[in-house]
Amino acid sequence: MALNLVRNSKVFFTTNVDTSTGVIKASSSSAFSSSNTFEIQVLDGFTFSQNLNNETVTINEAGVTPTRGQRSFNTSLAPVDFSFSTYIRPKNATSKITAEESVLWNALLSASNIAAATSIGAVSGVTVSATGLVTIAGTALTGTLPTVGSYIVLSGVTSTTPVGYDKYVNSVGKVVDSAVGGVTVQLINYNPAAITATSLVTASTIKYATAAWSESNATYSQATSGLSDKNQLQTFGMLFLVDQVLYAVDNCALNQVTIDFGIDQIATAQWTGQATVLRQFASGVTASAGGFANGTSTDVGSSGTYQVKTTDAAYITNKLSTVDLKAVRAIGTNVVAGDTYTVPLTGGSITINNNINYITPANLGIVNTPVTYYTGTRAISGNMTAYLRTGTTGETGELLKDMLAETANAIEPMFALSINIGGSAPATGSSNRVVLEMPSVSIGVPTVDVQQVVSTSIAFTAQGYVPNATAANNTFDLTKASDLLVRYYAA
Repeated sequence: MALNLVRNSKVFFTTNVDTSTGVIKASSSSAFSSSNTFEIQVLDGFTFSQNLNNETVTINEAGVTPTRGQRSFNTSLAPVDFSFSTYIRPKNATSKITAEESVLWNALLSASNIAAATSIGAVSGVTVSATGLVTIAGTALTGTLPTVGSYIVLSGVTSTTPVGYDKYVNSVGKVVDSAVGGVTVQLINYNPAAITATSLVTASTIKYATAAWSESNATYSQATSGLSDKNQLQTFGMLFLVDQVLYAVDNCALNQVTIDFGIDQIATAQWTGQATVLRQFASGVTASAGGFANGTSTDVGSSGTYQVKTTDAAYITNKLSTVDLKAVRAIGTNVVAGDTYTVPLTGGSITINNNINYITPANLGIVNTPVTYYTGTRAISGNMTAYLRTGTTGETGELLKDMLAETANAIEPMFALSINIGGSAPATGSSNRVVLEMPSVSIGVPTVDVQQVVSTSIAFTAQGYVPNATAANNTFDLTKASDLLVRYYAA
């Protein structure tokens, strides 16, 4: 009898699945490869399991000798639950900034696999309206243009004065017109105050991508919620190799990630997801140096390979993290647009939740299995903790004072929140850090925690918004997917 040890385990993310069923494929004709299967370094405590639901029939009758038995039936399989944690580790790959966990961000916020950006063609002109309507013209804009209504990530459009959330690079937008000779895109994530009267320059080509994770910029890469308004997200599978037993989790959906800001910790992300089926895929399997061994054509493929884990990417410590909290709109008479508050973190967290729900039939006489799932509300919320500092403009004490003074007026207080995990941006912009940008959050009145050093906790909820040429005129809009940008920088 062999005991399975967690230290001998490996975890893999794979897109080598049947596109209609989500079932993991692996055979001599569709083997795992380094382009579809990726090793994920996880921390201790990962889980994967599937439970049975049952129904018990009981008898309740009177009499001297009543029947007192019961009978139990298995009725359905619950969705598979899996969870694991990863470190957040940006890596400079020379031509792009990447990360091992990029496939997870993409699965959380997109319906498409990560793919190279598509070139639109030679550009002859770009114009931008005050409301972020970008028109791209050129003589060779043909064939590969994105379709009207699709959400895309543009790259190649840059500003001569790079001010704003995207600096117009990797800008998320919705295509409102697409025809030979021109493409018009309504930007979602950008700084509207910087767009008016902005002189634009263009690269020789402009590219677009349809996945949430974009690596087309040598300065940073990003994940965006702008492409996440989908009933179903990217189809993928998970492989858990425990010693030499390989377990497959089919038709996965990534439901949630939580990032903690423990002050004396390395930045981590806790991922949770669900799936339809858990099965033992193969036994006697080993994985090392990017290749599976002891596999056959009916399990891991006789020549199955994978993308090995990244071991030389830098770790990020939360000790250096900073927070920028800026009022977008005026709140009563105490808070005016542009007021900035400093929040030196002592802790906190942010959670992005897809609120996925699986659907299971209820047929009699069989054990029913989940057939599919649908996304629910995209909920992005969190809290930050800091010491309560008073007596200085822009400190947490002033934020508490201002919010208390406006509790009767602050129906929808709009702030822009930028959490810089690993430190604020240096002059060169190339330090190892991850930035969570939420251009429109609503915050509550900070709560007070009386300890030896009095602390405060600030709860926030990110929401979609409609930008305006004047930022102070931005409005919340729950139909917009403009609530989150995650940027990875690496030196």
